[in-house]
Amino acid sequence: MPPPSARALTDMAEGQYLAGMNDALAALVRAQPWFQGLTRAHVDLIGAIRKCEKASEARGEVQSVQAMLAFAAEQPWYQDGVDEAEAEGLKGAFEAYAESLSDRNAPPIGPVLRTTIASGLFTVVDLPESREMVLLAAAEDPAQGQQALAMAAEYLPQIELLVGAYPYTFLYIMITDLPEVYAGLSYDEFITISPEYVDRQTIAHELTHSTLYGIFPIWFEEGFAHFMEYYLTGTLDEGAATHTAGLQVLRRGAQLDLRPKPGYDDVDYLAERAQGFLFIKGIFDTNGIDAVVGPVRSLRTRTVNAQELVWTFAQFGTAEQQQRLAGFVCQDVLGATRDYCAMAARARP
Repeated sequence: MPPPSARALTDMAEGQYLAGMNDALAALVRAQPWFQGLTRAHVDLIGAIRKCEKASEARGEVQSVQAMLAFAAEQPWYQDGVDEAEAEGLKGAFEAYAESLSDRNAPPIGPVLRTTIASGLFTVVDLPESREMVLLAAAEDPAQGQQALAMAAEYLPQIELLVGAYPYTFLYIMITDLPEVYAGLSYDEFITISPEYVDRQTIAHELTHSTLYGIFPIWFEEGFAHFMEYYLTGTLDEGAATHTAGLQVLRRGAQLDLRPKPGYDDVDYLAERAQGFLFIKGIFDTNGIDAVVGPVRSLRTRTVNAQELVWTFAQFGTAEQQQRLAGFVCQDVLGATRDYCAMAARARP
């Protein structure tokens, strides 16, 4: 099928998006040089602008969308002509802003969007399983923003190959100061990185969180994010040494123990994420990478509690391999998870 003609694309933009915009914003869109030679990427950009306008109306920030497009039009990279890749990147910026306005749990990115647009801190990546998506960054230091984008573009396709499709159409990385205890934070398609931690391990860790956010128990999500940061950077043994030493400081053992703890506190949290990592590394050492990522892929499709999660991994391999793996999990936990899963299996229709 031949691509739509320029006239058809203009009619699409007018009918689907511009007709619903306020007059000033629609006039600004039509005044852009690229509007005279629309491609599908430009039409998608107009759609993202309209989506952003709707979100801004709900928050009483209507003028911000027009100001955002006007600011983009002032940038040197924009004035050279907005090609399809740049249109995709700018679309991602409007989609990110729309999402931050629509989801009250998302970080407010309005104050930092100027750095994204001014420096053209975006790129389109082709993921192996899902689709093209846009990576964006916000950073006072453009070089640091480009560094974060390059590492994300390297690692996100690898993570998708291992654990399945990335669930969002964009990823927004903000490089800004965080409380001292944090190297990075994630919420769905938004990642915040401390300027001191724009490195390969932190980027890989937070990309894993973004891909799996909120699906698994915290101890597993954190442990798996640690596993991926070390696995992808070839430093698994270094990671094991670090977390083993950390558990010694906390005066906790290496075995994963998910039994209820009275007065659960920060020490328990830190211990469980380290134990979770060592448990997952134990699976890798015993049965290889497929035994780690296979269950993660399958379990992403439904809600899984801690008992079923542990038992799903613990039952892999031969009896000898299971015995080796049992060293990373308290025997009482293995017994309880085995009994729980047997009961759950009998209860299924």
